[in-house]
Amino acid sequence: MSARNDLLKNTFSNVINDYEYARPKYPQELYEKISMFAGIDDKADILEVGVGTGQATDLFLQNGDYSIDLLEVSEEQAEFLREKYKSNEKLNVICSYFEECDEEKQYDLLYSATAFHWIDSEVGYPKSYRMLKNGGTMAVFWQMSSVTYYDFGIFKGLNDIKKKYFPEETLGFDEKGIQKVKEKRIKQIQSGGYFREPECYEFRWTDTYDADRYVALINTYSSTQLLEEAVRTAYLDEIHKYIDDNGGIVEMPQLVMLYLVKK
Repeated sequence: MSARNDLLKNTFSNVINDYEYARPKYPQELYEKISMFAGIDDKADILEVGVGTGQATDLFLQNGDYSIDLLEVSEEQAEFLREKYKSNEKLNVICSYFEECDEEKQYDLLYSATAFHWIDSEVGYPKSYRMLKNGGTMAVFWQMSSVTYYDFGIFKGLNDIKKKYFPEETLGFDEKGIQKVKEKRIKQIQSGGYFREPECYEFRWTDTYDADRYVALINTYSSTQLLEEAVRTAYLDEIHKYIDDNGGIVEMPQLVMLYLVKK
């Protein structure tokens, strides 16, 4: 685990409230695809890796009375989750890096929502295989909107602002770039020769953001959190003003990419 990855993983503890408020939810169809593939019921042992503030957790809890071990890296996020789910005795919050967590317990389902890229694939996927029961399922999925390039409507001006503050960074992936990410994920899942090629699915929809929620969303991105405080404030203020001056809303295309594989 690199020092930079360690730093980036922990930036989210600084923006817990914005993360809960602004990050997009996951669609019902995603849960249905995972549950059908995995064949889980309320007796299943489940591990979620990289919980954030529980967007994916909420999706599972809306659909079943599941027992889930919730793994998060920072104590601040772990405490947030303990408070959020304090009335649910079937949820167990574990504060640990996945690379360091106990391998003795085995699970029917191990899933990770927009988080498993923080883990070295040559470590993470073999370890996941070992932590699954025979016939168990690994489900990894990513919300891709934060890394996708949009070049229409209000995004043209938002792109100009981002380029001003991140002149060395690309503005995101086009459809060909998204396909390359998909190919990369498939290859990573097969690291060490444990898992076979996964089944892959895409889910698309559009969310409407006002200026406050969109700025909160941008503030949750690790690249934003790495800016100096004064620069970050100026960046977010400029985004907010631009949205307010150009209709007040952002129609945000969403794309979730899901990869499913059995042990």
